[in-house]
Amino acid sequence: MKKPSSYVRPLLIFALVSGLSACGGGSSSSNIALSGSVTGLTSGSLTLSDGYSTVAIATNATSFTFPYRVNVGAAYNVTVQAQPADISCAVANGAGIAGSSDISNVQVTCAPNHTLGGTITGLTAGGLVLANGGDTVSPAANATTFTFPVKVGGGFAYGVTILTQPTGKTCTVQNGAGYMGTSDVVNVQVTCS
Repeated sequence: MKKPSSYVRPLLIFALVSGLSACGGGSSSSNIALSGSVTGLTSGSLTLSDGYSTVAIATNATSFTFPYRVNVGAAYNVTVQAQPADISCAVANGAGIAGSSDISNVQVTCAPNHTLGGTITGLTAGGLVLANGGDTVSPAANATTFTFPVKVGGGFAYGVTILTQPTGKTCTVQNGAGYMGTSDVVNVQVTCS
């Protein structure tokens, strides 16, 4: 067998080194960090996935960074893998192709997902306004149920009061105060006479 000439050896060494560097690992310039902000995570923990790795985010955290970097040119898609039972979280700016610089504009917004409401008896006139802090609802005459438009997170206090009485009626509230648990509150009772 004939020995390779002296100019072929450097080419073989270059090919071997190039092949090994393509097998993964890469330098930090060939991959980017993927991170973002979190708002509204007031209870429990949240787990996000980017298609390659996951990151667990604790209660009241305001930011996150995935543990593994994403290769330049690779697609990523940040999704909610697990979230607390009493909160719904959504991702914005979570998908794309990794460019040459770090990505830090992924936004995760969480909001409570339990409703606060109940029943009404004797409401034969209009004008009733119920309040839960700054949130209000105005049931129509003859309404038999109500639900506040803003949801309440698990563990948060609520207190339903009469902000405005209906025309010619006086209404009272029972079961109007408490702390939101892990399910909707539907037992607030408004009685008008």
